[in-house]
Amino acid sequence: MKLEGENVLLRIFIDTFQKWHHRPAYEVIVERARAKHLAGATVLAALEGFGQNGRMLKESLWRLSNDREVIVEVVDTSEKIDGFLTEIEPMLQNVVVTLERAHVAFYRSEKERR
Repeated sequence: MKLEGENVLLRIFIDTFQKWHHRPAYEVIVERARAKHLAGATVLAALEGFGQNGRMLKESLWRLSNDREVIVEVVDTSEKIDGFLTEIEPMLQNVVVTLERAHVAFYRSEKERR
């Protein structure tokens, strides 16, 4: 796959407790990105944050369960990201979604370096 050059970075800021059919929504998003053969997806855990409702989300040693925000990042071409976003839109409740231009400097496997 040739992906080097100008592409799009999709970021989804989502609560770890948000579910889609009894599963963490962020896991489903990454699985769907892989099934669609998008270039890559990563989930980043936030130490602390808040969303639209203003409630602080953070990890605490004293809580039985920790509700935190995570950021799902997906990179690919504009066309593929637009199609993917349309597909996953029904599961995106109480989230912030951003799109940014991303210049991909390298996208290659270990085999391609030889």
